[in-house]
Amino acid sequence: MVAVQKGPSPEIRNRGNQRNNAFNFLIKNKNPIMLAVSLVSIIHMIAPMLSSHPSLKKKIPKPHHQVSRESKLPRRWCMLTKDNVPKHNKWFGTIEHFPHTLEWFADCWNYLQEESKFEGADVKGGFIIDEHVKKKLQKKYWNRAFFPAMKFPVMIHRNDTEKDEPLDYNLITTKYYEGGWFQRSDICASFRERLWRNLDVYPQKHNKKARRIGILNRNESRAIMDIGRLTKELKKHYKNAHVDVRAFDSEYDLKKEEDTMQMQARWFADKDLIIMAHGAAMSNVIFMKPGSAVLELYPQYYFNDMFWELMAQCGIYHSWYYDGNRTEKYTQDLAQQETDREWSNRMKNKKKNINYDWNQIHSIISLLLKAVDATGR
Repeated sequence: MVAVQKGPSPEIRNRGNQRNNAFNFLIKNKNPIMLAVSLVSIIHMIAPMLSSHPSLKKKIPKPHHQVSRESKLPRRWCMLTKDNVPKHNKWFGTIEHFPHTLEWFADCWNYLQEESKFEGADVKGGFIIDEHVKKKLQKKYWNRAFFPAMKFPVMIHRNDTEKDEPLDYNLITTKYYEGGWFQRSDICASFRERLWRNLDVYPQKHNKKARRIGILNRNESRAIMDIGRLTKELKKHYKNAHVDVRAFDSEYDLKKEEDTMQMQARWFADKDLIIMAHGAAMSNVIFMKPGSAVLELYPQYYFNDMFWELMAQCGIYHSWYYDGNRTEKYTQDLAQQETDREWSNRMKNKKKNINYDWNQIHSIISLLLKAVDATGR
């Protein structure tokens, strides 16, 4: 049988007695020091009672949205000014040409990942450029579009920047990375993931029974000749393959809605294999799925392996075809030697259109598609 206690517990009665004694002492005692001690004692006893009263309990509101992981990270800045150019960027006079701007973005991304101990796509960064670089980058749509695609703040560096907008210059990169592009495949993967997320790109999975082959032609120089035959041969030899032929406008201006960075990113990301001429549009391989493939075509006397390392770092299978005079397949050394001999005429040679030998490129395409099928992404 459980005894039920009526009335206040002994502990509560003791507290009440202490409180009454303190009040009585406060009223009767006229010594100021003793009065102060007694008052503190009373406050000490009353405070727990007030804090536990239901009407005084504050409810902590729940956040309306989750705080992203990125917002918790310190921001680090990458700088590109006229006086602060990476050592390998001897091309600074043509920095408005997007492939070279992309080299800087890659250097910046390497730095951000290194300093943040690899925070992946959520790394928190920013860009600092000066008025000179700003004017150069604004010349082309592709450069203007890439900055907002990264969703990083951009600051303009001036002589009085330290006064108006104080920065921790220990967090600003001036580092040059040997080898160029991305230092590791996981760094390229996080770069690609951020762009996919910010541009709403959702690549389709590879389907061996419905391969997606893209032919990217050029409206200006280095056009692939006889596109009709190339398309017909691809459909003939690769049943159920979807062959999509495109020709994007110049990187200077945006003339068609389907040429936006988002639309081009989606086009590249959805392809299992892309056949294209060497040129600035190859920068778009950063949007391609790892395990997809590129066949790069060169006109005679204009061989350039600039993008090879980028594709290797980003997990893209790659092969090439050089439109020379020899009947047998060119080696890399032979193609480079021919290009070097005609280097003084490179501006003329880069405008040549590209003819191809179907039997040669068919064997290359077959090998690339076998590699893509084996990866199955």
